[in-house]
Amino acid sequence: MSSNRKRTKIIRANKAKPNKANLKKNHKRIQENIEILRELPSKE
Repeated sequence: MSSNRKRTKIIRANKAKPNKANLKKNHKRIQENIEILRELPSKE
């Protein structure tokens, strides 16, 4: 049986994996939203 710290490290690493993919997908959408928000004041 492995140490508590080692198990915790593995669990945390596994939880971070799906989050990393989501962050990459969200990045493009967030950048598009920023551009839209920048353009709004110039239209008014």
